[in-house]
Amino acid sequence: MARIKSAENAKDPATGRPLPDGVSCRGPKQYRARKLVNGQRIIRTFDTARLARAWLEETSVKVREGRHIDVRALDGLVLRTLIERYRDECMAHRDADRTGHIPALLRDPIADLKLSRLTVPAVRGFRDRQGKDLAAATVVKRLNLLASILNHAMSEWDVPLSLNPASGRMIKRPTGADRKRNRRLQEDAPESPTTAAPPNTTEASEYDRLLAAVTSESHPDDVWFVRWAIEQATRLGEAASLRWRDVNLVARTISLRHTKTLHLAEEMGPELRPLMPGARALLYDKLDTLPASPDQDDLIFQIGDERAFSVRYGRRVKKAGLADLTFHDLRHEATSRLARFFPNPLDLCRVTGHRDLKSLDRYYQPVLTTLAEDAEERARLLGYIYDRDESAAT
Repeated sequence: MARIKSAENAKDPATGRPLPDGVSCRGPKQYRARKLVNGQRIIRTFDTARLARAWLEETSVKVREGRHIDVRALDGLVLRTLIERYRDECMAHRDADRTGHIPALLRDPIADLKLSRLTVPAVRGFRDRQGKDLAAATVVKRLNLLASILNHAMSEWDVPLSLNPASGRMIKRPTGADRKRNRRLQEDAPESPTTAAPPNTTEASEYDRLLAAVTSESHPDDVWFVRWAIEQATRLGEAASLRWRDVNLVARTISLRHTKTLHLAEEMGPELRPLMPGARALLYDKLDTLPASPDQDDLIFQIGDERAFSVRYGRRVKKAGLADLTFHDLRHEATSRLARFFPNPLDLCRVTGHRDLKSLDRYYQPVLTTLAEDAEERARLLGYIYDRDESAAT
């Protein structure tokens, strides 16, 4: 038997208009919508009668098309529960996110929302709160992390979300987050770090100043570590975890068991990358400085704790006057130098460990004059002759 509304509940007190069928008003901004689906009554509360009616119509369409999902279980789940479970089960290999981005998600009011209340406006509010004090790139990382958590919950934990409100399709990311960082060592540095600086130079190159800055008796491997980063383009964590058993000097390969891109090493095995000539020569030089052959389980670079090294590195380059030169910038430097050896960018990806060309492009920062000079040299080799007047150019 159909439910009959009471007289005081037949009209919307806010507008005076009749309330839609299936909608009743319980007070200011409390419009209850009722829908009978498969013999079970579903009830939702909305701020306006219009939203309640829209939900009823949308639910009716989903029921007719067989797309309706019973989301009452979402009322008993809080987002905090998903975040903590994802942290404990899926992020053992991502210390930076576990100690940085995850706590930030848990501190925000969005963590205490029921999943039934986790809407696009709620995520938009999270984005705007984070954007008040943080860089755009950090906000994007946290939005992407939240989207990954929800995707995993939907696909692996059977959480009945009909859509991911944090996905890039639903929430616009802050502008400026994709700005490429282009800090490289200045052009007065030799193109190959294995080449000594020209004699009688009045001013040392940034490469030489960098090596001088990180050279110290207390941490003798720091300079080897920095040189390796410029030669091989490895990430800090990858290089810091390298052991002598991971390097095959004869086959010219290195084996990375704890990489950012292949964190499931137990399932997928180590990631093999080609050993670059400069990095190989560096390892031979380092072996010559050791009093005896190293144990295969010994770390190649004895730099201590990674975070302590990062702090140490930052202080030294700042003292040396190398403005805004992070250790990760050395990966940009190395990638850009190595690109001259690999006409096929897919080959370069095998060296640097980038997953795709889009990721590689963020690290490739060529010197435009060098590109022009390379093109001119190839043109001469191919027999093209261009008449030019150098005096006119000046």
